[in-house]
Amino acid sequence: MKIKKDENLAIITLDGRIDQEMSEDLENALQKLIDEGYSNICMDMTDVKHICSSALGVIVAFKRKIKNEGDIKLVITNENLLKLFQTTMLDKVFEIFESQRECLSAFD
Repeated sequence: MKIKKDENLAIITLDGRIDQEMSEDLENALQKLIDEGYSNICMDMTDVKHICSSALGVIVAFKRKIKNEGDIKLVITNENLLKLFQTTMLDKVFEIFESQRECLSAFD
Protein backbone atom coordinates (compact mmCIF):
# COMPACT_ATOMS: atom_id res chain seq x y z
CA MET A 1 0.00 0.00 0.00
CA LYS A 2 1.34 3.38 -1.02
CA ILE A 3 -0.11 6.69 0.15
CA LYS A 4 0.46 9.98 -1.62
CA LYS A 5 -0.89 13.21 -0.14
CA ASP A 6 -1.77 16.40 -1.95
CA GLU A 7 -3.16 19.61 -0.41
CA ASN A 8 -6.67 18.26 0.20
CA LEU A 9 -6.55 14.90 -1.56
CA ALA A 10 -4.97 11.55 -0.73
CA ILE A 11 -4.22 8.71 -3.13
CA ILE A 12 -4.02 5.18 -1.77
CA THR A 13 -2.53 2.66 -4.19
CA LEU A 14 -3.27 -0.97 -3.38
CA ASP A 15 -1.94 -4.08 -5.09
CA GLY A 16 -1.97 -7.85 -4.90
CA ARG A 17 -4.35 -9.60 -2.54
CA ILE A 18 -6.23 -7.55 0.03
CA ASP A 19 -6.87 -10.08 2.79
CA GLN A 20 -7.98 -9.79 6.43
CA GLU A 21 -4.58 -8.60 7.66
CA MET A 22 -4.26 -6.06 4.85
CA SER A 23 -7.79 -4.79 5.52
CA GLU A 24 -6.70 -3.88 9.07
CA ASP A 25 -3.74 -1.94 7.62
CA LEU A 26 -6.12 -0.23 5.21
CA GLU A 27 -8.48 0.69 8.05
CA ASN A 28 -5.60 2.20 10.06
CA ALA A 29 -4.33 4.12 7.02
CA LEU A 30 -7.79 5.54 6.25
CA GLN A 31 -8.31 6.56 9.88
CA LYS A 32 -4.92 8.30 9.92
CA LEU A 33 -5.76 10.22 6.74
CA ILE A 34 -9.09 11.35 8.20
CA ASP A 35 -7.38 12.36 11.45
CA GLU A 36 -4.97 14.45 9.34
CA GLY A 37 -7.91 16.19 7.68
CA TYR A 38 -8.06 14.33 4.35
CA SER A 39 -11.65 13.70 3.30
CA ASN A 40 -11.18 13.24 -0.46
CA ILE A 41 -9.54 9.91 -1.20
CA CYS A 42 -8.76 8.27 -4.53
CA MET A 43 -8.21 4.55 -4.01
CA ASP A 44 -6.27 3.07 -6.92
CA MET A 45 -7.01 -0.65 -7.13
CA THR A 46 -5.60 -1.16 -10.64
CA ASP A 47 -3.20 -3.91 -9.49
CA VAL A 48 -5.49 -5.58 -6.94
CA LYS A 49 -6.11 -9.25 -7.78
CA HIS A 50 -8.43 -10.12 -4.87
CA ILE A 51 -10.18 -8.26 -2.07
CA CYS A 52 -11.80 -9.88 0.97
CA SER A 53 -15.21 -8.95 2.32
CA SER A 54 -13.78 -7.30 5.42
CA ALA A 55 -11.72 -4.92 3.26
CA LEU A 56 -14.86 -4.06 1.28
CA GLY A 57 -16.60 -3.39 4.59
CA VAL A 58 -13.79 -1.06 5.68
CA ILE A 59 -14.03 0.96 2.46
CA VAL A 60 -17.82 1.26 2.72
CA ALA A 61 -17.63 2.23 6.41
CA PHE A 62 -15.14 5.01 5.71
CA LYS A 63 -17.15 6.28 2.75
CA ARG A 64 -20.11 6.65 5.11
CA LYS A 65 -17.92 8.25 7.77
CA ILE A 66 -16.73 11.06 5.47
CA LYS A 67 -19.82 11.47 3.27
CA ASN A 68 -20.59 14.98 4.55
CA GLU A 69 -17.02 16.26 4.16
CA GLY A 70 -15.70 14.37 1.15
CA ASP A 71 -15.70 11.13 -0.79
CA ILE A 72 -13.83 7.95 -1.65
CA LYS A 73 -13.59 7.24 -5.37
CA LEU A 74 -12.06 4.10 -6.86
CA VAL A 75 -9.87 3.19 -9.82
CA ILE A 76 -10.57 -0.39 -10.95
CA THR A 77 -9.55 -1.96 -14.25
CA ASN A 78 -9.48 -5.66 -13.32
CA GLU A 79 -12.57 -7.34 -14.85
CA ASN A 80 -13.02 -9.78 -11.96
CA LEU A 81 -12.87 -6.99 -9.41
CA LEU A 82 -15.35 -4.93 -11.43
CA LYS A 83 -17.69 -7.93 -11.54
CA LEU A 84 -17.40 -8.27 -7.76
CA PHE A 85 -18.38 -4.62 -7.31
CA GLN A 86 -21.29 -5.09 -9.72
CA THR A 87 -22.49 -8.31 -8.06
CA THR A 88 -22.40 -6.73 -4.60
CA MET A 89 -24.02 -3.54 -5.99
CA LEU A 90 -21.05 -1.54 -4.70
CA ASP A 91 -20.70 -0.05 -8.19
CA LYS A 92 -23.82 1.94 -7.23
CA VAL A 93 -22.19 3.13 -4.00
CA PHE A 94 -18.79 4.15 -5.40
CA GLU A 95 -17.78 6.12 -8.44
CA ILE A 96 -15.40 3.83 -10.33
CA PHE A 97 -12.89 5.13 -12.86
CA GLU A 98 -10.53 3.52 -15.37
CA SER A 99 -7.53 5.73 -14.54
CA GLN A 100 -6.12 7.65 -11.63
CA ARG A 101 -6.20 10.82 -13.75
CA GLU A 102 -9.97 10.46 -14.30
CA CYS A 103 -10.51 9.76 -10.62
CA LEU A 104 -8.54 12.80 -9.50
CA SER A 105 -10.24 15.15 -11.95
CA ALA A 106 -13.65 14.00 -10.62
CA PHE A 107 -12.82 15.72 -7.31
CA ASP A 108 -12.52 19.15 -9.00
